Amino acid sequence: MRLIHKCRTVFVCALLLIKSVNAQSYNSRLTKINVNESSDIFNSDTLTINRAVNMAIKNNPELQMLRMEVSAREAAKLQSGLSPNPEFEIEAENILGSDDLRGFSGSEITAKMSQNFLLAGKLSKSEKVAEANVSLAEWDYKEKRLEIITNVKQVFHQALSAKLLIKKNEELINISNEFLANLKKRVNAGKISPAEVSRAEIIFNSLQIELTKLQSNYHLAISELESLIYEPDFSINQLIGDLQYPLLLPGYDSLLALLENNPKLKKFESEFEKQNALLDLEEAIGVPDLTVSAGYKRSNDIGANTFLIGASIPIPLFNRNQGSIQETRIRSDQKKSEYNSIKNNLVMRLNLLYRKFNALTEIGKQLQTNSIPKAEEAFRIIKEGSLVGRFTVLDVLDAERTLFDLQNQYLNLTSEIQLVKIEIENLIAEEIN
Repeated sequence: MRLIHKCRTVFVCALLLIKSVNAQSYNSRLTKINVNESSDIFNSDTLTINRAVNMAIKNNPELQMLRMEVSAREAAKLQSGLSPNPEFEIEAENILGSDDLRGFSGSEITAKMSQNFLLAGKLSKSEKVAEANVSLAEWDYKEKRLEIITNVKQVFHQALSAKLLIKKNEELINISNEFLANLKKRVNAGKISPAEVSRAEIIFNSLQIELTKLQSNYHLAISELESLIYEPDFSINQLIGDLQYPLLLPGYDSLLALLENNPKLKKFESEFEKQNALLDLEEAIGVPDLTVSAGYKRSNDIGANTFLIGASIPIPLFNRNQGSIQETRIRSDQKKSEYNSIKNNLVMRLNLLYRKFNALTEIGKQLQTNSIPKAEEAFRIIKEGSLVGRFTVLDVLDAERTLFDLQNQYLNLTSEIQLVKIEIENLIAEEIN
């Protein structure tokens, strides 16, 4: 915008010299601005926004790490449902002694098998905790996936906008070159002062500097986009897309209901399930486990065999796991507070974005249906009138400046609305068409 304001004088004179420029055709393209011409061909180095999103989801290393985390937690779930292994014990007494206990003649050999039985449903409750952990890992993956999609769309959109600005400024520089050549001819003919050419050259140089800055911003956006899609052998040479946006959003209540689909909120369903499962497990841990044993005993000194059977269980006199139970209850309340905090922030953000979108689209409608058509008509009348002496060049400049400012205001507005739309889609985890 700053660049365009600097060169408005050069631009309007060029408009008067180049009759092929038509303001009405510019406005007809504002609602759908395509960076590429209709002859563009989709090839291996061409990137659309859908292709960029798919490549980023496929290749992103953080997503790959989170997918492996889901698999790891599924393995942990399998482990949590396994019972303890039985224990086998063998013991020999009264061996290698003295006198009557020399060698093995007076030995007693005992072989025993014991099994620990987890009571109070500890295994099933451990599985529920592990299952909730798997679900949480899946939600972490979905949350990161949505974040990557949003980032790719935003950067892709920024690259498209930069490409469009570069294209517009290159057109402007071409027009300025023609205008500068005409000025030099008029200087040689003695019709204008050389100072006018010097002034035009200064403005032209500033156009070249601003164009270089825009090209640098575009290449930075492309580099960031290539980093997001994470495809080392892929080089972006062409972007295909537009800056089209919906004129209306779904109602605020509908968006508010869709907000519950945001992974940051949705994962709390699994979080609450985990907390409940943890509380059940900690209470179950407070119940002692039963150990049952059975065995065989051989007394060599009397040549007799006997069988053994036994059972043991800890007495929950001091440790009933009461500290862990209390901690789990506190953690559960903590998660509820965390949920309310995150939801409040998301609702507030949605409200702000919804109001901003409606305000921007309303301004856009006024520009497109009222301000720009009136400015075009005024510019046409004043430009035609100036040819017969009814208006001065200053009048033409003022009319053109008004039209040019309105058109670029609409263009910038279109870009801003698109960014707001992408943010809202991120909040509701759903694309708005």
